[in-house]
Amino acid sequence: DAPAAAPAEPEPLPAAQPATGLAAEWLDLFPRLGLSGMTGSIGANCTLIEANGDDWLLHLDPAHSALFNATQQRRLNEALNQHLGRDLKLRIELIRPEQETPAQAAARKRAERQRQAEQSIHDDPLVQQMIQQFGASIRPDSIEPLTP
Repeated sequence: DAPAAAPAEPEPLPAAQPATGLAAEWLDLFPRLGLSGMTGSIGANCTLIEANGDDWLLHLDPAHSALFNATQQRRLNEALNQHLGRDLKLRIELIRPEQETPAQAAARKRAERQRQAEQSIHDDPLVQQMIQQFGASIRPDSIEPLTP
């Protein structure tokens, strides 16, 4: 009898504290901006640090500084202005965010869905029966969550 393969260990995510306060508000707000491409990537790798009236400060992970320029900052600022109906003055500093960014939150959620899918397959009685009767094994790289 071949033992059942344990669910694969997920790749570690960059260390970040769970988002609270303004950073948590950014996690909620960012997807509603509808940004894509380079501007979306910039916003997804930021956290909101300050929101003093209409003066906002984001921290962008320096690892993504190659994508960052004045045009991307302007586009992000315009998207915020349009969504919020305000005239914000957005500043972005190249400082590694201490709290979870939208990109990190999405990666964490994908990894959790993957772990759940692997555990579901591993715990399935039919799969266990096939392992016991036929010496089957689970290929973790073949398991994908049903939802993206």
